[in-house]
Amino acid sequence: MGKMTRNTALDEFYNQYNVLSDTKKDRFAKLCDKLLDDNFIYGQLSNDKDDYYAILESRDVIEAYFSLIDFQLNHDDINKIFFLKSSADRNRVRLKKMETVLLILLRRFYYIKNKECVDSNTNISIAFDELIDSLNQSGIFKDKDRIVKTQLLESMKTLKRFKIINFDVNNFEINNVVEIFPTIVFVVQPNDIESLNGKLKAYIGKGDLDDEIDED
Repeated sequence: MGKMTRNTALDEFYNQYNVLSDTKKDRFAKLCDKLLDDNFIYGQLSNDKDDYYAILESRDVIEAYFSLIDFQLNHDDINKIFFLKSSADRNRVRLKKMETVLLILLRRFYYIKNKECVDSNTNISIAFDELIDSLNQSGIFKDKDRIVKTQLLESMKTLKRFKIINFDVNNFEINNVVEIFPTIVFVVQPNDIESLNGKLKAYIGKGDLDDEIDED
């Protein structure tokens, strides 16, 4: 549907919402709450599958509602993802330096490994120790901030909550793997490997491990 003016969105919302049954109005409210809480609805996750198809069914009224509060509902039908993007300069998430660097490294891994996959539906996964090696070799963190498993775990829990990655929190072993979801391409958009390398270099010497950085 694309970006709507508020008047158009209000008319669309009024017309669409009024014809919903009470049951569907309840469902609408829960779906909007989940979008606001999670941002990403990833239809290939078991916990999101039903919600993904429910949003698909009620997309027009949900899209109109979010347009009223300066959000755009975006859809990736290939990977089965719905997500919100603010159309105003608000609602920015503050990430710690570790979380931001992790995002860029994971995006780079996703870019490289996705190009190597013959089957586009193959999940992209990397080993924990591979990720730690990349962090330590990046030169971004000082010697006193060398990455240890507990530090990595806390930052990865944050990215898991945002549905960027998945891993077994209760079995966090160095030889296990982390799955990178395609949602990451909407968080770190450059798909050119040189651009991603440039972003990483920009963080060398930029503050300490727990510094916070504004991210969309």
